[in-house]
Amino acid sequence: MVRQTTISANAHSAIKLLGTLVICITLSLLPQQTPAQEKEPVLTLEESIQLALERNLEVQVAKEEIQYARHGKNRARTGFLPKLSAQYEYRRLSESSTTVGGVSTDFADQDQYRFTGTATQPLFTGFETLSNYQLSQLGLDVAQIQLQRTRLDLILAVKESYFEILRAEKISQVAEQSVRQLQEGVRVAKNFVQVGMRPKVDVLDAETRLGEAELQLIVANNDIGVAEARFNTVLRQPIDTAVAVVDVLTTESYERSYESSQQIALQHRPELLEANKNVAIAEKEITLVKSDYYPDISLSANYYRRGDDPTVDGSDFVDRESWDIVAGAKWTFFEWGKTRFATNQQRARLRQAKENLEQIKDSILLEVKTAFLSVQAAEQGIRVAAKSVESAEENFRISQERYKEQVATSSEVLDAQTRLTQARTNYTNALVVFNLARAELVRAMGLEYEPT
Repeated sequence: MVRQTTISANAHSAIKLLGTLVICITLSLLPQQTPAQEKEPVLTLEESIQLALERNLEVQVAKEEIQYARHGKNRARTGFLPKLSAQYEYRRLSESSTTVGGVSTDFADQDQYRFTGTATQPLFTGFETLSNYQLSQLGLDVAQIQLQRTRLDLILAVKESYFEILRAEKISQVAEQSVRQLQEGVRVAKNFVQVGMRPKVDVLDAETRLGEAELQLIVANNDIGVAEARFNTVLRQPIDTAVAVVDVLTTESYERSYESSQQIALQHRPELLEANKNVAIAEKEITLVKSDYYPDISLSANYYRRGDDPTVDGSDFVDRESWDIVAGAKWTFFEWGKTRFATNQQRARLRQAKENLEQIKDSILLEVKTAFLSVQAAEQGIRVAAKSVESAEENFRISQERYKEQVATSSEVLDAQTRLTQARTNYTNALVVFNLARAELVRAMGLEYEPT
């Protein structure tokens, strides 16, 4: 009876141990849950542009220039308003009395204090005040135009760095695909060699091509890192920030006409708008210097307080307060031709500004022409590259089948694979070049985004 009980206890312990072992094995076979890795945020092109515009220092400098010009305009506006001034004087006379017939008589205060308050309103300044105000307004306009030009340059830089990431990623994918195909080619060649159907040199050729493809993959992955670093620099974020972008590369044809692109550029290019403002500034500068031909006319009101103590509270000799209103004109009518020389000097500046305007206009039209032709050429390049990819893929497929049927050499297959990789790379480059050309055309038209 004791023996049976002992056996039962041992069996129970064994079952319990076996159950524990089964549970442990089961748990070990379950997929282990690892903490979710944070993925880098995916940035669209529009989000990237917005971040760059918010962080870029050149944009901030241009905005500060606008503030500077705006304060200058406000300062120039004060020239139309009356000016208030005050003056306080103290005078001590060497003598304040005289002797007549042996009698000393005071005729003035020996200590004299005087306070003068003046309000002056300019009535006519020979157009100087008006010209200064108009020049300050033009300066503000130029500052705003320069901000727009800075924005356009930055947006183009963001697009270029964004597209370069996409180019590097796509070329890396092509390189990875090439490596996988060559690995399969090495495997097939080894199988043929093992059964004596092909010479060993086929394996060596395939392994050589595989090594070259792996080196190309290393270079392609390095290009991704470089493109991401440049992108981070443009966005002014840490250079090692992980980057993920959306594939926005398009093959859609550009429909706007060349003439329409030209007209948009002539209306919106900030360089041309600034050149027009510079012409207007030069014209106002002529008006400003010619203001010296005219008199300055002003109206002033004065309030006086006098006295013989610092409180200017009057005395026996003077009234405590008085006032007057004065209208005056000042005219310097001869300075040996100074104003005429200054006017001729500014007229030379005006001619320069007009010539510069025409030069900028010619340059803009050339940029639009060049960018438009680049878009057309890149669009044709995409079609050619796409056909090349189709032909290379079919050639590679046929070469593989011929090699398996023992009617083609390994070199033929490897050459076909190389041509396929090159065709895919060319297509990627053509796609990126097309999108870059469109971005450059948009910049040449003076727009932030493509017109709809």
